Amino acid sequence: MTQDLIQGAAEFKRYHYESDSDLMGTLVKMGQDPKYFIISCIDSRCNPGTIFRAQPGIFFAHKAMGAIVRPYHQGTALAAALQFAINYNKIETIIVLGHTNCGAIKALVENLDDPEITSFIHVAKHAHNIAEAACITPDEIICRTEEEVILESTENLKHYPSVAHALAAKKISVKSWQFDIENGNLREYDENAKEFKILTTEPLKEDSRVENA
Repeated sequence: MTQDLIQGAAEFKRYHYESDSDLMGTLVKMGQDPKYFIISCIDSRCNPGTIFRAQPGIFFAHKAMGAIVRPYHQGTALAAALQFAINYNKIETIIVLGHTNCGAIKALVENLDDPEITSFIHVAKHAHNIAEAACITPDEIICRTEEEVILESTENLKHYPSVAHALAAKKISVKSWQFDIENGNLREYDENAKEFKILTTEPLKEDSRVENA
């Protein structure tokens, strides 16, 4: 049943431990120096490591249903992780990465009858209310709620003490991103335009990568 995971681990070892670069060996000896902290959804289709094709050591990762960031409370997993990443690893950018076609947001909109889940996602009800006031059809409400939850989570994030202090000192930036699962585009919220705009660029051709290496 777990053969696919075991095979993946073997390939990871061969590529990152046994190749000429020995990336993991270097990271073990020199320590990690990630530049990003990414908060994303638990959705198996939207793993940041897969989306960004990131090498080990590039970013810290935190996952929660809907990429929801709840208001600050001391001692939570997210608060501790942010404190560690910002104060002791000097990350430069925090990204709230939501996505379209999100099951958690659909559960919020449709009032899923499951206390264990709703007790977590209910904090995003305000975002749903904004969407309901601005949209008409059910699909429009879900899409708008997905966006509003990202923005609300970003605002909640800015009130975490470690984040607030780093922002005040201009040591970090905080970004609101959305992965469009239907077409693969990456979008960022534009504060001036008050909308999400596409960030994704066309991949470099192989010869361009060599030239720019």
